[in-house]
Amino acid sequence: MPNLKKSNDLKNKETKREQKIFIKKFIINTIILIAIWFLFYNFLRHLPFVDYIYEEGIFWLTKIQLLLTKIFMSALGYSIEIYGKTVKIVGSYGVHLDRGCLGRNTLGLFVGFILAFPGKFSNKIWFLVIGVVIFILLNVFRIMALAIVDACCVQYLDFNHHITFKYIVWAFILLLWALWINKYSFLSTKKKTNLTK
Repeated sequence: MPNLKKSNDLKNKETKREQKIFIKKFIINTIILIAIWFLFYNFLRHLPFVDYIYEEGIFWLTKIQLLLTKIFMSALGYSIEIYGKTVKIVGSYGVHLDRGCLGRNTLGLFVGFILAFPGKFSNKIWFLVIGVVIFILLNVFRIMALAIVDACCVQYLDFNHHITFKYIVWAFILLLWALWINKYSFLSTKKKTNLTK
């Protein structure tokens, strides 16, 4: 009986030690990523070459989302027009897709969390690719929904833009984070290892 207690005490100490290491890694990774984000937006972003790449990325992200919105809405039978960054159902005012509408900061938080949370790098790569594609499609569906609200009942546009669809997007982001933590991070690997012992 004393040996069993000693064995359990050793396991508990080992688990606590691993938890501390895990938390330290997460905190260090988070600090590094915040520093990179800060350096990028306050220094690197102002370099002409970096600024050019950044602006081209924003341009193409906007174009892709507008194009996908038009394709999907046309497939649903809507007559769609695009003027610059505005997408509209014929006969309505339309929805303007500005930089804030691209979800750059939300996407940055999603990517940052996955990169900071300890896990296999190979898992992070494919999970991030799938997550970014899902995020872009979610944003396209958000734009589509806002264009429909604009065409049918414009009085609800502001509420849906600032509340409803933001919460829906965040709910999906939280689901992706939970999936990462429970299925693909080092934390999930450790759980599986403990279950097999």
